[in-house]
Amino acid sequence: MNIQESHQCNLWNIERVENFLGTKTGELQQYYQELFDDTTFLDGLNERIKNVRENHQFTKGIFSNLNIDSIDWFAFERILLYLSVRYLKPKAVLETGVYYGGNTAFILNGLHKNGSGNLISIDYPDSNIRETKDVERHPDVGDSEFYQKNLQPGFISPGYLLDSWTLHIGDSHQVIPTLDENFDLYLHDSEHSYDFIKKEMTLAMAKMNNTAMAIIDDIDWSNGFFSICDTHKLFPLCLTDNGKDNLRMRTGVIKLDHPKNNSPAICGAVGTS
Repeated sequence: MNIQESHQCNLWNIERVENFLGTKTGELQQYYQELFDDTTFLDGLNERIKNVRENHQFTKGIFSNLNIDSIDWFAFERILLYLSVRYLKPKAVLETGVYYGGNTAFILNGLHKNGSGNLISIDYPDSNIRETKDVERHPDVGDSEFYQKNLQPGFISPGYLLDSWTLHIGDSHQVIPTLDENFDLYLHDSEHSYDFIKKEMTLAMAKMNNTAMAIIDDIDWSNGFFSICDTHKLFPLCLTDNGKDNLRMRTGVIKLDHPKNNSPAICGAVGTS
């Protein structure tokens, strides 16, 4: 699939999100165009990629690119995060799982455009995870995110965006209960196993306001997201990626005040895998 087709897939997904949120037709598409035209942000990402390639010799995954010429080369979830921040105007955003900071950068750019709001992120450096945890959080990407000890989570994020960011080094299950913020938006992109995501989402939802939205990555890797939807009778939106790599169902969205919440048998029975 070429990048123009990926752009069209993004537009189709945005239509679904507008319908889910009940926004005016084209409202989120305007934010997408704004992001698409944001050369400052794209230049900032390319500068960070260049810096990491030259100074840290990290050339895996997205860092193998000498120059990224379109925002559509990034996963739709990252575009969705930017659109959600611009639409919701959150005072506080919670992110679990940072890695090199792709999601982080898009959230921070949205907050920067809003002129307000803060992002609280939680993660361990990748090298620490591999040394201390018997788990592959991202088994489908091989070693492309096994970055060196001299790099901390979020290292792709441009420096001009970092004033609105706080990073907690630790386990989300331990850190979330200690946070004082009341979150308007929550992103899960940490460990995707069934038990882990159920516990993390339960902890995060206790810190979310009653109109908040959650975006859950890699929902096809376990049934944890669907189990939470079933338990709490939350109406989910499930989205594919933009075809750049594939069209698998990847991203789940819930909004705690969605009018279709509490409907019977939203997700049906779910297993524990």
